[in-house]
Amino acid sequence: MVLLLDLLHIFYHLLPVLLCVPKAFGLHGRGYHNHSKELELPTDLPNITYDSGEYHMLIAGGYKPLKNTLTKYVVSIRTSRATAYFGDNHFCVGSIISDNLIMTAAHCVVDRRKVVTRPHRLVVVAGAPNRFQKLQTTVEMKVRDVLPHEYFKRKGEHDIALLRLVHHFPDDNDFVKIIGLTNKMVQPGTSCQILGWGQLFFRGPYSAHAIVANLTVFSQEYCRMFYRHHFHETMICAGKQGVWDADACRGDSGGPLICNDEVVAIVSWGSHCGEKGKPTIFTSVYHHRDWIKITSGSETVRHLMKPQHFFLNLLLIYFLLQT
Repeated sequence: MVLLLDLLHIFYHLLPVLLCVPKAFGLHGRGYHNHSKELELPTDLPNITYDSGEYHMLIAGGYKPLKNTLTKYVVSIRTSRATAYFGDNHFCVGSIISDNLIMTAAHCVVDRRKVVTRPHRLVVVAGAPNRFQKLQTTVEMKVRDVLPHEYFKRKGEHDIALLRLVHHFPDDNDFVKIIGLTNKMVQPGTSCQILGWGQLFFRGPYSAHAIVANLTVFSQEYCRMFYRHHFHETMICAGKQGVWDADACRGDSGGPLICNDEVVAIVSWGSHCGEKGKPTIFTSVYHHRDWIKITSGSETVRHLMKPQHFFLNLLLIYFLLQT
């Protein structure tokens, strides 16, 4: 009885301290992520908007359109398993160039040791403008083949890869569509768009919504002024001249540079999310059009090499030689 009274006495004195712990560590309300609404941010900053009573930070110089008509052409490339919740495994962007082909950057699927990521470690997600929300229109696809350019150099030329999917995208989904590729060189001065779910600023958080930024394509001579020893003829550079407040960040790699409703280039690398006052570097689609055609048609060769097809083709060759 004496022990029980002592325990009650200790609890009585500790109770005020225990009640203060949730407030001290921000554990009030529903869980750990219910941030205080007393924080006020200036809405005149270029990368902050106030929407529906909440603040949304945007990629430097970017914006969230009221109606984003470009997200239907892109996918979020993710690791095969989410860490804690849907969408937290995003790391690159890709363009839907056929009903079972994704075009992205080679550095998204080739590590620094030149090891190509195995297909079963990847998944692509289409039809999810907010990468954390799985909608009825959202489509998740497994990858069958990872096909980077054979002459890819990190922070160099040929930063392009194709992902062949296990299945085909449905043709009746208005939120998942194929985008065309350019068949001509883009002219300097052309106004284009990039989009992605990348970091909102250098070493910052990734965006939940697909963010769009308007960029202008520069001449190759102008690009070489910034990247004298790194700029290659198979590259394009673009940005907002003088301001340099729009740039691709980590997580935007592999995404398309869209000009006049066509993909003209792929996000390759930039200058610390616009902080260093340099344009973003892209891989030119026009200069890799032959590689894209050959690589995307390699499925026929793959099938011919399967055992069941190999012997059939041997028999076909034998009969052709006999005639």
